[in-house]
Amino acid sequence: MKFAFYHVTDTHFFSKKNFACDPWSLPQWPEQTSFRESEEILKKALEIILNDDETSTAIFTGDMTNHGDEYSHNELVEILKDFESKGGRPFAFTDTHDYPTFEIFRIDENGNKAPKEHLPRNRVVPMYYPFGRDKGFDTFNGDDTTYIAELFPGLWYIALGYRFTAEDNEHSPDFSPELMEWVKGYAEKAKEQGAVIVCGTHWPLVAPSPAYELLGKGNTFVDGEKRAKEFADMGIHFLFSGHTHIQRMLEFESEKGNKFYNVQTSALAGYPPKMRKVTIDTEENTLTVRTIDMEVPELNLGMPLAEYIRQGFLGIIEKIPYNMEHDIEAFANTEGGISLPQDLILKHPHIVSYLGKKLNSLTYGKMASFSKKYHGMKPEEYAHLKDEKVVPFLFRLVATLYRGNADVAPESPEYKITVGVVKKAEKILKALKIDTKKLLCGFTLFEVIEPLLYNSGLDDDNVTLRLK
Repeated sequence: MKFAFYHVTDTHFFSKKNFACDPWSLPQWPEQTSFRESEEILKKALEIILNDDETSTAIFTGDMTNHGDEYSHNELVEILKDFESKGGRPFAFTDTHDYPTFEIFRIDENGNKAPKEHLPRNRVVPMYYPFGRDKGFDTFNGDDTTYIAELFPGLWYIALGYRFTAEDNEHSPDFSPELMEWVKGYAEKAKEQGAVIVCGTHWPLVAPSPAYELLGKGNTFVDGEKRAKEFADMGIHFLFSGHTHIQRMLEFESEKGNKFYNVQTSALAGYPPKMRKVTIDTEENTLTVRTIDMEVPELNLGMPLAEYIRQGFLGIIEKIPYNMEHDIEAFANTEGGISLPQDLILKHPHIVSYLGKKLNSLTYGKMASFSKKYHGMKPEEYAHLKDEKVVPFLFRLVATLYRGNADVAPESPEYKITVGVVKKAEKILKALKIDTKKLLCGFTLFEVIEPLLYNSGLDDDNVTLRLK
């Protein structure tokens, strides 16, 4: 048997009723999600799914709206109803952005952000029952987000809710022991009936990379790797998630030799805008993942959608090195992105400016000279890079963190010079008796940087995996 479905996540739908002015008269917002364009992006994705001759089924793994406001939820529900009326089969659930704890906004007559109220969770969750829980054949202990449904005869889907392990900490999600037992029971039934189970949840089990674990600490499950291995030993091998807006394929193996894959998909309205098509072939015993890069020519953006969103997302960050050197006040206003207090920055402007000047003048030649005993190259091998500035390369690595498939080849001078600098830095830190693993959550500096340069694991976009 062959089954196919789409994985769509983090649609971040934002109703244009939230604009008190013409939304298209405004410049692009410096945001991680392209919320103004979210409606057009979502409708294009649903159109692609409806035009697919193989399947019209899609699982949506949370953050359906950008801010959980009433306009956005009401419109999105109508869009999903329309999708169903045309033959689509959505299986959805809500998550943090759909009933946020942070302040949300609308856009006033002058194009500025203004406060707005969001709907409470107890009103939001039932709105999506018709597109998920009501289609299931069981729910966990009355849980309003955890259900199991039959996508197709022989293919079961479990939408997994979670709990926070500390009441005052909304960055400690975990599956309760009772939930794991409930899942285990259905895993055993699936084996008896020859069915395949796939799961979906919003947060990834494990950070997509060591760098993200440091920068986005608390945005993954508690003991996620342990849970992954538990699922693997149950006979459940695939979990689809979102939340980080990062495109990543992670593989785990339990002590018993069973494999588990956390398929992390980029935000539909984020950088890069992607969704996945998944095909399961029980005769070939394979699960194939193919990525669809979103493009919406109707928006007339003057550039590919991915580049447009990248500029909105990374544009403000890319100004940081310049502002460090030339505009301390502007740099101080981006403290949220670099985790430095404003008062500290403004108190030491000369130090910040000096560091900015050094960063902006850094070239591959200077890096190569610093690490000449570690990169193993002759000067002529990197002569063409000698005067190139390093800052653009650093932002290339940031973009790669989100789009996946890091592609700085190990044989390239860029890779060798960067790794050479890392190795020398590690030696200096060791000489200073600084425990880098303690500073970097158990990772070495090399373990943090190397995955940003080159992907040595599974292809993050397209891959064929064994079902069992």
